[in-house]
Amino acid sequence: MPNKHLEHPEDTIFEGRRSALAAVRHILSARNVSVKWDGAPAIVFGTNPDNGRFFVGTKSVFNKKKIKINYSNEDIDRNHKGNVADILRLALRYLPRINRIIQADWIGVGGGSVYTPNTVEYEFPYQVTQKIILAPHTEYVQVSPDSVGNFGVALPHTEDCYFVDTTKAQVKGWSDWALVANIVRDLPFAGKAPDAKTLQSIRKHVNDVIRGGGNLDPSALFGSYILYHDKYQCGVNLSTFKVWVNILKLKLRLLKNIQTTDNVNCFIDGEPSDHEGYVTLSEDPFKIVDREKFSKANFNLDKNWTHEKV
Repeated sequence: MPNKHLEHPEDTIFEGRRSALAAVRHILSARNVSVKWDGAPAIVFGTNPDNGRFFVGTKSVFNKKKIKINYSNEDIDRNHKGNVADILRLALRYLPRINRIIQADWIGVGGGSVYTPNTVEYEFPYQVTQKIILAPHTEYVQVSPDSVGNFGVALPHTEDCYFVDTTKAQVKGWSDWALVANIVRDLPFAGKAPDAKTLQSIRKHVNDVIRGGGNLDPSALFGSYILYHDKYQCGVNLSTFKVWVNILKLKLRLLKNIQTTDNVNCFIDGEPSDHEGYVTLSEDPFKIVDREKFSKANFNLDKNWTHEKV
């Protein structure tokens, strides 16, 4: 599927024990990651192999029904409005005519050294002289709802476009077998995978707790979930949330052992920060993000750009 949503590894326990165990193995074996830049909106561009024409768009180029793919300014005027349309016009004008299909995050218009496209403020050590700045990260072979994206993309700068290198990160050697032992201990007692409706409510509950800065202790998570849902239908139990918390901790251990080699400083609300997170490079990638810090900030952010339905 196109890169529209990436999973947090800890959330896999809500899909069942096998998914959670696979996520644990994935975390432990992760060696290569892509830097997750906090740009917005997502820009998809390149040459459509179906007709050989260069296009720009948002993730709506992958829609099943109302496909919004732009080959001209007239297409942009018809498909988009406001700030997104303005950004796409700049993208159409200045992006290189490459014979590939790339997804990138919009960072901003060149001419400065400090940019805040979304939650994170980025400070470059120099003034960017190109017209536009993007952070490419995923490549596709076709424009289709069934397209499969491959992370780990780097593009050379052009005269008009500054491409942030999202591949400048590596994982140091690490392990935490005590956490793994706790996960293995609790995993057999975790609830079975719930139905789709219950799964949605569990995800919403966890996100609500994170958004509100609530307690992520397993007992507190489970207790508040039961209290919040009058018609509790199992699907999860205390052991489920014990596994969730320990996979979260294991992910944060991985996060602490990722080194970036770029020279960009990051800030949130004026305070020094790390990058938003990373994406593991594999056939089934996960996003490695400190949810209590970055996800909460994103949840509560007054966006600097206008959302549009894709």
